[in-house]
Amino acid sequence: MMRVRIPYLLAVILLTLTGARAAAAEDADSAITGALLRFVDALEAGDARALERLIVAETPAQEQMRKLFCDLAAAQKSLERAALKKFGEEGSRFRCGFDLITGATDRKLLATAKVIYEEPNRFVHVEKSGELLPMRLHRNQQGQWQVVLEQIEEDADEQDQYPYPPFYNPPGISWRSALANIHQTRYKAIIETFGQTQARIENGELATATAAQRELLDKLSAAATDAVKSKTTLPSPRPKERQ
Repeated sequence: MMRVRIPYLLAVILLTLTGARAAAAEDADSAITGALLRFVDALEAGDARALERLIVAETPAQEQMRKLFCDLAAAQKSLERAALKKFGEEGSRFRCGFDLITGATDRKLLATAKVIYEEPNRFVHVEKSGELLPMRLHRNQQGQWQVVLEQIEEDADEQDQYPYPPFYNPPGISWRSALANIHQTRYKAIIETFGQTQARIENGELATATAAQRELLDKLSAAATDAVKSKTTLPSPRPKERQ
């Protein structure tokens, strides 16, 4: 049975967390373990504000992307709950998949992972034996450990402004900003779609899980198509060569 999958920003969390877990074998690592547990708890609860506190964002652009990620997680979790309540087992096709990283068995694996400190004690890599994808955490100025999500950093890089002289618009900056706006518009459309589908499930407009899933996937596909069309209108990021 086909299930609605976490798009883009959320997919990175499954790829990362299934490949790495924190360890609490020593007291020095307990703060890191605690941060990861709070993170997965917030993810499973769909608590957007708690997630914001637990994810690294060091620039205004990263803060925007972090908020989108957190709102997206919360919207999808809320839709999952509404579908399960309305359709029972049939609603399971709307599961986010967060349970893959928040279960009791998975939590026990925290004690077997390896924590590697960097720069000194500002960054850590968390590695589980046999896994290829380490997870990174960063300690902020308040001494709190936060999860590093590379996708947020990468998307934010497309819109971050760099220190150029006033009124100077270097080649590529406008293009990066426009591309970032397209990404944000798409994520916002996805969040809105989750909310609309949830509302229509709860008020009985979508009588079956199949109908609800079909409508949801159609809207998500439309959002993806709109993003592709918008990208085709962007000018080249490279300046034109002189004739």
